[in-house]
Amino acid sequence: MDPDPTLNFEEGDTVYENRNVLEWTRFWKMFTLSTFGFFPGFYVFETYAADGLPSLDWISQKWSWF
Repeated sequence: MDPDPTLNFEEGDTVYENRNVLEWTRFWKMFTLSTFGFFPGFYVFETYAADGLPSLDWISQKWSWF
């Protein structure tokens, strides 16, 4: 695989093509939207499906990472 002879590879020039950049951009956008969309949806679900708003004690027990 030979590079195009018109390319100039002087010091400091980086020439590459990332064919998957659009795919990764779509992935991170959907991942972020779905992650941040889950929490408000879950809170609204708990509000209407359970006995009301989740208490701060329940949130501290269920959502704690420690």
